[in-house]
Amino acid sequence: LGGSPPQAAENPCPIADDAFAFEPYLPKTLAALREGREITIVAVGGASTEGRAASSPDASWPAQFAATLRERFPGAKINLVIHALARRTASDMAALFARDVLPSRPMLVIWETGTTDAARGTDIDEFRETLQEGLETLRSGVGETVLMDMQFSPLTQSVIYFNRYLVEMRGIADVNEVPLFPRHRIMYDWAEMGFLDTTDRSPERRRAMADKVYRCIGIAVADFVTRRPEGENVQR
Repeated sequence: LGGSPPQAAENPCPIADDAFAFEPYLPKTLAALREGREITIVAVGGASTEGRAASSPDASWPAQFAATLRERFPGAKINLVIHALARRTASDMAALFARDVLPSRPMLVIWETGTTDAARGTDIDEFRETLQEGLETLRSGVGETVLMDMQFSPLTQSVIYFNRYLVEMRGIADVNEVPLFPRHRIMYDWAEMGFLDTTDRSPERRRAMADKVYRCIGIAVADFVTRRPEGENVQR
């Protein structure tokens, strides 16, 4: 995965300095937030986007992401729409785009995918083609798009082979000049430093851990979406 993980004591939601290196920026979304416009953001994904493991829907990472943006850009009106359901493949999600996503005319779509495909062993060429076709559909009616890769957990990593799907997502993102939020790498770093503990079987503590991780992912996605090129004037 490259790079040294950050130290947990330095930041309540530690992210490696190079985690977002070389990812394209999102100037349209950032400009709209700075200018205090009304925008719609759509999160498409599976169980983690649904926030199934969290204590409440407000603790899901999309809800935490939107809450962070509202804190940082109080003049903007942010409409968050979530299309998420457990065990959906990339193909299942892409089939919703024309009917359920494009009509809301979103400024930003965050497409979290890959977990179910890896678990089911979806043909890798089919997975690649689905990502490409999905991004092309979104490009026709969306301001900007972010891909988000899978969660990392030592428990699932031992039984699901994610690597080739991660590689395909990276390649499709690069070819299409679409930013990829590297959730898998970030959570891998958290597990390595002990920030993420997936071994506790207590339902209450597992929900608390999910809330903590979703909160930090939400903040990290807000950081990712609002990055500015180095040296850019930051005044709104």
